[in-house]
Amino acid sequence: MKNKSWIIILIMGIALTISIGYSVVLQQKNAEKERTVTTTSIIEMTATTATIKNILKGTGVVEYKEVKEENIENNTTITEENKENEQTTETVKTYSVKLSIEDKDFGKVKENQPVEIVVKKEEKNLNYIGKVKKINKDPLAKSTIDIEIINSDENLQADLQATCTIIVEKAENVVALPIEAIQKDEEQKKYVNLVVEDGNTTKTYIKTGISDDYYVEIKEGLNVGDRVQIVKSSTTVVNNNENNVLKPTSEK
Repeated sequence: MKNKSWIIILIMGIALTISIGYSVVLQQKNAEKERTVTTTSIIEMTATTATIKNILKGTGVVEYKEVKEENIENNTTITEENKENEQTTETVKTYSVKLSIEDKDFGKVKENQPVEIVVKKEEKNLNYIGKVKKINKDPLAKSTIDIEIINSDENLQADLQATCTIIVEKAENVVALPIEAIQKDEEQKKYVNLVVEDGNTTKTYIKTGISDDYYVEIKEGLNVGDRVQIVKSSTTVVNNNENNVLKPTSEK
C-alpha cells in the first residue's frame, strides 16, 4: 500500500511539473506575440480670449404665486394745493423655482446671483433669466434655494421642469488656456511651456483665476496669441504576428 501511495504522489508531482512548465511556455509565447509601444506627441495650444463661468446646476419645478402689494400713489387735484395720498392694491404674478444643492456647495451661493434657466415645455426648451432670491438653510433637512424668474411670459406655467444654472463667478473676455495646458512643479506652482521665437520652449510661471470644465483664466504671465506646448505619451499593446494594435494601456 505504501508503495502505491508513493507512486500516486510521484505521478501527481510529475503532472504538476508538466502543467507549470506548459503554463510558462504559453506565457513566453504570448509575450513574444505581443509588445508594448510608447508614442509621444507634442500638442500646441494658443492663448485666446474667452468668457469663463464658475457655475452650480440644479433642477426643480416651476412654482406660481400671486402676491398682493399695496402701493401709495400721490395725486393732486386742481382745487387743492396739497397732495393727498391714495392707497391702491396691485396683484403681482411671480414664477420661481426651488432648488436643492449639495451642502458642500452652499457657501458659494449668494443672494442676487444671476441664474440661467431652461424650462422644458412639451418638446421645446424655453430660456429665461433669474436671480437667487432667498437662501433657505435648514440644519435638520435639505437646504434649498429660491430662484426668481425675472422675464416670465405667457408661455410659462406652473409645474414645468426647470434646469437652473447659478453663475457663481464670471470672467468675460479674459486671457484663457485649456485646463490641460497648465502644469505644476514640485512646489505646486503653476507654469506653462511657452514657445519662444526660435521654436524652443521656456518654463513660464503664471497666475490663474477662475475656471470651468474647459478653460482657465490666465491673470498674469501670458498674452493673447502666445503659444504653449504640452507633451503627451501613450502606451499601446501591439500583436507582432498581425501587427495590429490590441488596446491602449496608458496615456499621460
